[in-house]
Amino acid sequence: MSNYTSTGWSNKQTWNINMMYEETFANMAEEQEYDDVQHMADSFQSLVNELEFDYLKDNTLAHDAVGTYLNAVDWEEIAAHYYEEPQTEETEEDYTYEE
Repeated sequence: MSNYTSTGWSNKQTWNINMMYEETFANMAEEQEYDDVQHMADSFQSLVNELEFDYLKDNTLAHDAVGTYLNAVDWEEIAAHYYEEPQTEETEEDYTYEE
């Protein structure tokens, strides 16, 4: 069995990107506020694209290969791994008192 499937990741690309950037993703999840998993996924994807893809010259083998690789990543799966639902603060109004 492949290393990535035995750990629950959907494909090698998703597993590998998470392994390469797990500390960065964890820091981003801790330091920034995200509306939802999709918002976090978009941020992760933008960061990795900027670092790994955007500087590559168009119409080259490297550009096509890296682009194909990154397109196979399930960004929402990675984000869901780090996303925590925002905690709402309970107020006195949230409680009902019975007499």
